[in-house]
Amino acid sequence: MHAISSGRSVKWLLPLLFLMAGPIGVSAQLEIYFNRSVDTSLAWPAGNVARGGRDFSIITLEELNTAKSSIDMAMYSLNTPRVVNALIAARARGVKVRVIAHVENLSDSSNRFGDLAQAGIPIITNPKAAQGEIQPLMHDKFFVIDARSTAPPDAHPVVITGSWNATQQQTYLDANNLVIVRDSAVAHAYLVEFEEMWGSGADIPDTAAARFGRAKQSTTRHFFTLANGSRLELRFSPTDSTSRAINNHLAACGSSILTANLTFTYALFARTLRDRAAGGANVRSIIDNIDDAGSQYGFIGTFAEAYDWQLDGLLHHKYAVLDALPFGHGSAAAVITGSHNWTSSAETRNDENMIAIVDSLAANQYLQEFAARYRDVGGTTPFVGISGVSDGDRRNASGAAAGLRAYPNPFTSTVTLVPGTPGTGELVIADNLGQVVLVTNVADGAHTVEWNAAAYPAGIYHVVLRHDGRTEHLKLTIVR
Repeated sequence: MHAISSGRSVKWLLPLLFLMAGPIGVSAQLEIYFNRSVDTSLAWPAGNVARGGRDFSIITLEELNTAKSSIDMAMYSLNTPRVVNALIAARARGVKVRVIAHVENLSDSSNRFGDLAQAGIPIITNPKAAQGEIQPLMHDKFFVIDARSTAPPDAHPVVITGSWNATQQQTYLDANNLVIVRDSAVAHAYLVEFEEMWGSGADIPDTAAARFGRAKQSTTRHFFTLANGSRLELRFSPTDSTSRAINNHLAACGSSILTANLTFTYALFARTLRDRAAGGANVRSIIDNIDDAGSQYGFIGTFAEAYDWQLDGLLHHKYAVLDALPFGHGSAAAVITGSHNWTSSAETRNDENMIAIVDSLAANQYLQEFAARYRDVGGTTPFVGISGVSDGDRRNASGAAAGLRAYPNPFTSTVTLVPGTPGTGELVIADNLGQVVLVTNVADGAHTVEWNAAAYPAGIYHVVLRHDGRTEHLKLTIVR
């Protein structure tokens, strides 16, 4: 048995580690943010570290300040000063600003839509429900920047969406997620939805032509592919069969479904989770409002891990992370998020938006967020224990091991590494950010290499063995 010790520089390894690490973030066109902590030890591949603990008002302010021609905002509630002031400043510098608000929040003292109106920014709301009827919500949360046809050639259309209302509580207390998409076709789809509620493409709303709720028509494009290969699906309730689209994604899962929801009362989704759990999928759910009429919390608890969010602030998410486990082996890793709560009202009455992102990097970033919230509520089942991923554990035609292997994997303190073929070489271990932590020479004829990792934090590590012109890579996971 050969023990590993620290050693000399390994310049040959740096290009390989760079390729292993990949980009920070999903792509230049797609950015994901969380306002609470994330568990970066689950980042996969190395370098795909989720952006946690971020101030959404600052992120949004920076995007609004880049607007050259237009800003269109549909927002259920609003009071964060940075966003309010940025919209007023944009108007003052000549940017066309239009705002859609929820009717009950326009004059509510806790909101600041009135400040926008006083600055000359035009605003429209959804209609007030007739007395005795349930008030539908204009529950959207999105910005569309520079998507109008009047934008100059050097403008870059942007959509900001997610679960976040632009309020102080939603920014600093409630758990939320934010998605930024830099794609002209996606931005145009959100613009089409905005202008259907606005009633026209003009600067001033046409209240006679404006359509909200069930009066809307399904006029938007739904499917998109970004330059990096990420596939997006957009749905706008209540006319786009949003719940059916969500359920189709849930039903397609093979390995894992992780959900975090303010409220979960839509029974079809719960039954689909049950069916997927029965088929072997790992299902875990965190729900805030478990006492809502029709809550599926109790039912989900009969077949999966279900947790009641009882901590400070709302769990305001409306997301599902699909097939993010095992790392890189799920059948269709994806994320579903947006303003659409998992309720009948969101499906049949409210103005909502949903975005599904089919992309393994995006799914892994939401996994990092979910893992942190899961541990907040007392969840203890290891996420890596499901996968035991070892992409160096290959076998030849006779079934014998042919690649670099490790056992146990995951492990807690000591792991034994088994080179796939004999030969003199160099073995390097790097952490999930590509930082080399240990290096050793492997002598010809060595059958095993042992690493005592007691001094290193839990997380994912990469082993690279180069010998006789071959390079083998293996992922290790430390759990504690």
